[in-house]
Amino acid sequence: MAILGTVGIGRSEDQVVERTLTSKDLYSGLEATRVLPKDTSLVLDVRNWPKNGAAGIITTDIIDLGDDGILGKAAAVTDLRIALTTKCEAPASVTTEIRTGTTFFQDAGTWTAWQLYEGAFAPRGHYAQIRLKLSTTDIKVLPAVNAVRLTYSLKAPVFQGSVTLVEDRVQKIVNSVVVFGYERPDQPDLLWLNKTFKLEGVIAGKKTEFEKLRALLDWVAARKNKRPGPTNSDGSYPWNLREVFTEENGGTMRGHCMSYCETFIAVAVSLGWQARHFAIQGFRDTSHEVPEVWVNELAKWVYMDPSLDTYYTDRKTNEPLNLLQMHNAYVNFVLKPGEILRRGEEVNLDRVESLRGKHPVKCITNDYTYGQREKWDWEFGHGYLTAGWMQLTPRNNWQSQPQPWCKDFSDSPDGYCGFPVYVDSRTPIVEPTTSLWYTRERDFWWTLNQASFRMIRSQDNTVEVECGTSQPFFHKYLARIDDSDWRPVDVQFTWTLKAGNNRIEITCEDEFGKRASASLAIVRYDPNDSSHGAIDATAFSALVRPRSTGWAPGGASRPECAAGSGSSRDH
Repeated sequence: MAILGTVGIGRSEDQVVERTLTSKDLYSGLEATRVLPKDTSLVLDVRNWPKNGAAGIITTDIIDLGDDGILGKAAAVTDLRIALTTKCEAPASVTTEIRTGTTFFQDAGTWTAWQLYEGAFAPRGHYAQIRLKLSTTDIKVLPAVNAVRLTYSLKAPVFQGSVTLVEDRVQKIVNSVVVFGYERPDQPDLLWLNKTFKLEGVIAGKKTEFEKLRALLDWVAARKNKRPGPTNSDGSYPWNLREVFTEENGGTMRGHCMSYCETFIAVAVSLGWQARHFAIQGFRDTSHEVPEVWVNELAKWVYMDPSLDTYYTDRKTNEPLNLLQMHNAYVNFVLKPGEILRRGEEVNLDRVESLRGKHPVKCITNDYTYGQREKWDWEFGHGYLTAGWMQLTPRNNWQSQPQPWCKDFSDSPDGYCGFPVYVDSRTPIVEPTTSLWYTRERDFWWTLNQASFRMIRSQDNTVEVECGTSQPFFHKYLARIDDSDWRPVDVQFTWTLKAGNNRIEITCEDEFGKRASASLAIVRYDPNDSSHGAIDATAFSALVRPRSTGWAPGGASRPECAAGSGSSRDH
């Protein structure tokens, strides 16, 4: 953020601010759908043209026009102007939309609707979000965006004393434009699963979260397999748990890898974790149905395969890996520089065979194969080497919402339902039917079960705290100030600082009493720091819209859910 000029006016500071978002900044924002980086631009992605059309969308994350850090100060923004650096000739077009608001995490009633940008204006509050729409009717004439420049006037109050951020362990919530439907752990079929098979006993005595999930993985992998699996009257696969998993012999799996995957997801959800299903495919056209589970203590999604009782780790660090990490290890190790993964049963067979014992990942397994104890060749079978093309099923609420379901599975990427596919330079689109693809890590690997917050200084010794979360089925926020106990707080509350260091922690609980990972900050207030003149900043405190007069217990306000957290949202 470049400050072009500063004028002291006694009780506040006026600044003319200019900030530029490069194509790299835009590509890493909330949304970059159907656009691709090219040199210093983002260019419209016209693959599978014209069947799927050519319309690209770029949406920024929330922009704090006053300050980028977690500790800012109240500010009034006027004369906001947007200028685009583009390459755009008819019939191509780029349109600019904007919305502004007074809150960072919540948008119910505190933000404007999206509106076409038509010239300088005074925004609501000091938060903004920009959306660009790229389109063309001629594949030979593509629009491109190099940068977005914001210019505005900023009036910020000057306070008596100083407030300094001493320690910052505040989590950054990563949202996605993919809307995911989460299953409730109190769904009747999941309650049946938990009670019937005494799942609490399976994890009893396990100390860490990962140890508990590993015990559940082992338990599902050890269930006997009975084939053929069930099918619906139309030949489709039944996504309902009770049809693929029975009480026979202490739990019997009916079907193939999808049955084990679905059951493991149900087991994890019934005990308070969230997991999701991927269809993956790799060399020699080997396909597999597998889950990832969000591990709170690792703050990441982790791949676990109940069909083969395996997970994978980085050979050097022993870190458990998710599918993207496995995918990157696969394409960067097996493929030659610049080479792409190709279809065909004979592709790379000799090369994969020559790499035995050299892979950058390590397979951790108890040697189960579909309910039977036997060793299997992980360096030539399912799992890591299958993590080429990846397709996400954007929901796990199959018990409470069984329809619509996929009518069949396929041995090819994007084989069913038009679910979102991950695409990169090493694994390009291979199907003309592919209609929904994403090209960035955050589109599929968003964060979950985190609590975050931001602080805006509104008076000499007070800050307004705004809470945010990525927790499904959120119920209430809790705060711990200095050495106090955890207490419920509103989504926004005022925090009065004492001289010296002040410590704040924020977490939240869902409807089932599960707590999210907490965020922490230490703020130092020095009332004797006279580097700025004292003013009456009362007028500025209204800009941050406090909803309670203190941090003490109050009713918890329910925020809008984040994309990737139960329903759609714009930021």
